[in-house]
Amino acid sequence: MLLNRNLTSAGLSEALSPLPAQRLRVLHLLTTMPVGGAEDLVAAIVRGLDAKRFEVAVATLGPPGPVGAELRAQGYEVISLGLDIKHTAGLRVVAAVRRLLKARRPDLLHTHLYHPNLYGRLAALGLGLPGVVAAVHNSYPRVKFHRRLWNFLLARASDRVLVGSLQVWGDVRRYDGVPASRLLLMPYGIPLDELDTPLSREAARARLGVSGLVVGAVGRLEEQKGHTYLLAALPQVLREVPDLTVLLVGDGRLREELRRQAADLGLLDRVRFLGTRRDLPEIFRALDLFVQPSLWEGLPLALLKAMGAGLPVLATRVSGSRDVIRDGVSGRLVAPADPEALAGALLDLARRPEERRRLGDAARHTVAENYSLQAMLQRLEALYLELWQQAAPCPCQTI
Repeated sequence: MLLNRNLTSAGLSEALSPLPAQRLRVLHLLTTMPVGGAEDLVAAIVRGLDAKRFEVAVATLGPPGPVGAELRAQGYEVISLGLDIKHTAGLRVVAAVRRLLKARRPDLLHTHLYHPNLYGRLAALGLGLPGVVAAVHNSYPRVKFHRRLWNFLLARASDRVLVGSLQVWGDVRRYDGVPASRLLLMPYGIPLDELDTPLSREAARARLGVSGLVVGAVGRLEEQKGHTYLLAALPQVLREVPDLTVLLVGDGRLREELRRQAADLGLLDRVRFLGTRRDLPEIFRALDLFVQPSLWEGLPLALLKAMGAGLPVLATRVSGSRDVIRDGVSGRLVAPADPEALAGALLDLARRPEERRRLGDAARHTVAENYSLQAMLQRLEALYLELWQQAAPCPCQTI
């Protein structure tokens, strides 16, 4: 049964307030936790869930990664199984996760991304956990038969499959055959207060050593994020905006390939590769415009953060980006994999500072109204409580 969408988040929490005497034990499972959208989302959930109601831990199949290390340093429990899933037989991975689940007996298992969704749900079979939730974070650019089959079969072993955007919902329904009764659309939320910084625009720019029109993109340097098309668009833009600087925040397998492309296009003095950064509020303060040139997405957290920081955004018309942005109202949308369209929109926004200001104001309002972390946490807590109540109704008490 899907949660009643006619209820407010607060109404859901109130309706589902009876709780067990002990806090509900929630275990999130990921492969590892590098700096990325899904990982930052899980970290925000771990930090934000009501500690009076939930005891939350994270497990990783492999090493904890930088975000996992941050959580540990902040006092949260992060368990690493120390596996190399590329070189470990699938049955051994399932067995290791199953041992963990038997030892910890979580009330709710919440898995994220393909491999944890696969191994976690297989490991949970027959254990009688009150709730098993799998999260699909991306739309499907390519459909693999074995993944479709596993997702179809394991959907029946999942109490809910969470998706962050309408396109991901459609992909999971169409390709995996997951029943609509098991699917739940739960848009992501971001902590708006963490985007504020006392740093002035001038100080932020001085710290980065930039001036003129400054454009930023945040994302892993992978095919999905479409950086190659952004670089291809820049020579046309630079002919009219010679004082342009582009900051690429993130790292990945395409770093050297993208550097070579920038060199071949004569852009190395205009494009700066900043690598992985954890000071996004300060970087956002230095920008005039945020660009998200992705080829496919789920609901991009970097885009929500840029909008929440009050930046005008230019994104491609893919999945979650088109859910969030009303073209010409709260941002601009162009076709993916189209350097000419990117260049045209960049030039138009470069010429119109008042339009950038208007779009930035509308972007922040959109995120504040629809994508706050608190709203997402209320919906998630309500789901966890609903699943526990369905599996283990009273005796209970109210906390």
